[in-house]
Amino acid sequence: MKLRSQWESPLVWFAWAGGVLALTVWLTYTVFYRAALLEAERMGQAQMQLQARELLSSVEKFEHLPYLVGAERALAEALSQPQDPTRILEANRYLEFAQQRTGVAAVYILDTGGNTLAASNWATSASFVGRNYRFRPYFYQALEGKTGQFYGVGVTTGEPGFFIAAPLLQNGRVEGVVAVKVDLTPFEERWREAGLSLALADGAGVMFLSANNDWRYRSLYPLSASVLAEFRQTRQYGDMANQSLSPRDQPTVGGAHALQVLDGENYLVKTRPLEHFGWHMLLFADPAPSKRQGALAAGLVGLTMAVVLLAVAFAWQYRRRMSERRAMAHERAQAIEGLERRIAERTAELTAANDVAVQTGKLALLGQMAAGISHELSQPLAALQTLADNAAELLKRNDPDSASSNLQLIGGLCTRMGTIVGELKAFARKEPARLQPVPLEQVIASTLMLIEPIRHASRTRIETSTVDTDLAILGDGIRLEQVLVNLLRNAMDAMEVMEAGAERLIELRVLNHGDTVTLSVRDHGPGLSKDARAHLFEPFFTTKPSGKGLGLGLSLSQAIVREMGGQITASHAEPGAQFDLTMRRAYLDNTSGRFEPPPFD
Repeated sequence: MKLRSQWESPLVWFAWAGGVLALTVWLTYTVFYRAALLEAERMGQAQMQLQARELLSSVEKFEHLPYLVGAERALAEALSQPQDPTRILEANRYLEFAQQRTGVAAVYILDTGGNTLAASNWATSASFVGRNYRFRPYFYQALEGKTGQFYGVGVTTGEPGFFIAAPLLQNGRVEGVVAVKVDLTPFEERWREAGLSLALADGAGVMFLSANNDWRYRSLYPLSASVLAEFRQTRQYGDMANQSLSPRDQPTVGGAHALQVLDGENYLVKTRPLEHFGWHMLLFADPAPSKRQGALAAGLVGLTMAVVLLAVAFAWQYRRRMSERRAMAHERAQAIEGLERRIAERTAELTAANDVAVQTGKLALLGQMAAGISHELSQPLAALQTLADNAAELLKRNDPDSASSNLQLIGGLCTRMGTIVGELKAFARKEPARLQPVPLEQVIASTLMLIEPIRHASRTRIETSTVDTDLAILGDGIRLEQVLVNLLRNAMDAMEVMEAGAERLIELRVLNHGDTVTLSVRDHGPGLSKDARAHLFEPFFTTKPSGKGLGLGLSLSQAIVREMGGQITASHAEPGAQFDLTMRRAYLDNTSGRFEPPPFD
């Protein structure tokens, strides 16, 4: 008995669980299936509302066209003189013009007997001229003074269209009818492209427009004998087959309902009345996706419930693994945070070291130029002493004119010395790099002034190209001067090995490329070997003799140029070496007279 109880308890539990699972699956399927049907109906309603609005807009814009066309004098004259070929020709040409301007399928006029006197297609093989359309409803509606509306297949062209007719009045009497044919078949292609299974049916339930070509001119349900007789009399759909989509008589108006088509497939049909024309727009929806959605939801719920049982068994293991993962994630986050902190500290150290290296490079250049600068200052100082003594002696001799001339010379020498000292102070100032428009003419002039003592001592001639006053680059003027001074110093040092008496020439050129500007420094020395070009910008690499350089000038220059968004390259020039410094150009604002940074791409 105890053994039997042990076996029965699991069976009861599994039976209970199976019953709950089956009930849950069935309820889920029912709920989701109905929800999908409601959502499909809501979306279908919105789609039909949009398509109905577009269709009505396309039709209603032509409702008054027959009245506008009928106001033309040539049509009234054609009706009053139908035997006059000239009047008829004028009417044909006017109707042809009206059809081309409005884009309708055809425009034509009929006399009170239903005979077509003139038409827009008068010159084609399918011309309406001479045809009688008195059997059409739109014709006798217009004869009664109303606006005639009728959709049907053309008995002449075999092409369907919506006919709009209006009476042509003269002295209050109906003398004829103006009819317009509008082609609505493009809506079928539009529905197909949008993936919408739409159709447009008349009051009898015959679909005259359909995204499914096989359903065109077929009725939703069997037609009565009286309706078929009326179709034969008006020839509305030509010789259409009396075939319905469903063999059962069901109403066509109402909400969504099941419809069984001839091939046995079931559809949900949603109807929307277009009361102005007595039509109905129909949306055919396949219920299979809703059933699949319900089945999918039920399957997922059933599978989820089955998985829950397994999940309980593995809950503890899952919680332990999650705890381990959180611990590992915490350690990893701490490691990443420490690494980012070290990277930030190292970046700050490298930035500071770079600023120190740049400043050290500038001071080193000043130290190298100290002797020449001392010479540049000592000569004016000696001249100042002499001119001052002379001025004092001239004043004692009562010669103020000569003393004034000496004082003017003293002023010029002071200005020159002040300019030299100012350039040296600006060059040696320690400031962070600031990118701003810098006139090239000013940079080159300051660089040549700084390098002048060394150039004079080395007997080097620097040949420069003419620089436009409005040419500027985006960079830091002082640091750009440092780079140019370094390049010019290197060029002078490279030509020290030349024979005595040989001309030492440096070419400083400026090339304007539009959005960039290149400063080219070329010497006429021995040039650069292939091995030197490969290591030229590496720190501590130098081609100078021991004790004449540390090999940091070009590496610092490259760092400065890159910081300003430019680039520096070296090449063998035959003879000599050439260094090209390419920077972004800044433009002069004509309205403010100031240089502006280049526009961003």
